[in-house]
Amino acid sequence: MLKTVLLAATAAVSVSAADYKPVLILHGISGSAAQYDGMVADLNARGQEAYALPVFEGNPESWASLNYQVEHIAATIEGIVSADPDTYADGYHLVCHSQGGLTCRCLTEYMSDHNIDTLVSMAGPQLGVYDEAFFSFFKHVSLQDLTLEEIYHVAYNSLAQMTLSVANMWNDPNHQDEFQSSDTFLPKYNEANDEHKANFLSLNKAVFVVGDIGNSYDGGIGPWQSALFAYPDADGNLVEMEGQEFYKSDNFGLRSMDERGDLFFQTVDGVSHNDWIDKSEIYKEYVFPHLE
Repeated sequence: MLKTVLLAATAAVSVSAADYKPVLILHGISGSAAQYDGMVADLNARGQEAYALPVFEGNPESWASLNYQVEHIAATIEGIVSADPDTYADGYHLVCHSQGGLTCRCLTEYMSDHNIDTLVSMAGPQLGVYDEAFFSFFKHVSLQDLTLEEIYHVAYNSLAQMTLSVANMWNDPNHQDEFQSSDTFLPKYNEANDEHKANFLSLNKAVFVVGDIGNSYDGGIGPWQSALFAYPDADGNLVEMEGQEFYKSDNFGLRSMDERGDLFFQTVDGVSHNDWIDKSEIYKEYVFPHLE
């Protein structure tokens, strides 16, 4: 009963500025808060408070372990909310891009008693990455001689897991035993956990959007279907969300959210990775209608 949003219909709903909840925005890997100045201005123009989080910006800060990032971003958000309780009294939205989209999904599981209304993940690799183009990121850390098939030896090393967000996101479908036993981030947030499940289900709505430009790489993550909780198996066959064990077992509440009608997916043809933040016509059409 997964709902694919027809945003043209929802965009027609009239909401007064006084009814808008504030928005917190998180950038992706190597990104910065300044990249969202346009989005913030567009939200402000319709009478909505918005703030792009100036945390873990650029290199190497945004490459830090995602476990470390989740812990510290959660503390940052808690500080923002507690410093201005009136603004955030009725809750707030999280709008997050790329690595930030994954980080924010895990934040909603990590933060007990959060008051997040809606999570919007824009091209966030929810099940990780495994792609020749994305592999180039590893070459920035002097691993040029490794092939795509060999990178798991480095990614699942304990030092890489403690220090590199890219290693935390590396999900090699051909080495799932090593991924499950050695990756310290993704398996933790996808496995059964009652606290994580309760926290995730306290969201009113979760929205996952991504673009399809005709190949597995959207210009930032690969496979792009990871943004919708779909991922290839060892034979290269794409397993949709409903076929994933974490969904069938409802490990962190994704199936429950789907069944209650609050899980929204959108694939937009021709939209590349950075279009979500660079093109106002894209985020105004596919993101803003969810932010009431």
